[in-house]
Amino acid sequence: MTTLTVNPAASAHPNRVLADRFGGTILREVVLVAAGTLALILLARVSVPLPFTPVPVSLGTLGALSVGTVLGARRGLVSVLAYVVLGVAGAPVFTGTNVGWAFASFGYVLGYFLVALISGLSAQRGADRRVVTMVPTALASLASVYVAGLAWMIPFAHMTLADGLAKGLVPFIIGDLLKAAVASGLFPVLRSLTR
Repeated sequence: MTTLTVNPAASAHPNRVLADRFGGTILREVVLVAAGTLALILLARVSVPLPFTPVPVSLGTLGALSVGTVLGARRGLVSVLAYVVLGVAGAPVFTGTNVGWAFASFGYVLGYFLVALISGLSAQRGADRRVVTMVPTALASLASVYVAGLAWMIPFAHMTLADGLAKGLVPFIIGDLLKAAVASGLFPVLRSLTR
């Protein structure tokens, strides 16, 4: 007869993500969220406009994925919320010269909430510990940005569905596959280094 042994450390912290090693006090939580917002701002500002679409190529989705994975769902969502509030208030945090909310790619900014939520919840369940579980997490997280992005852009820019897909999805597939590959290799390595 076999007995089931439980690792006490694992059961004491079933939802541990990388940032949990630093969290605990209110001040540290605020610093973690602020760091997540800053990381998102810096990565989103790395962008390349495309002449045939209002949506630029940007590292913003990788930023949202990283914030969710490192901070977990709750902190990740608060970081994204702070980022969105800053941009809507007029701070130059969005890609290009976009500020406020009245621009065609604002739905993709709102999609960062989905990206951070999916990646954060998955990381809390240990998906960031192995490449084989990080790959589907990264793909699902990055794909989710198109739900909000297309739902906003198509009516905002008066596009047909086919035009919206051609301008708001197809040009970004290869880039998102590369981002997923980077995330899938990077986060398991970070987890192994911080054990």
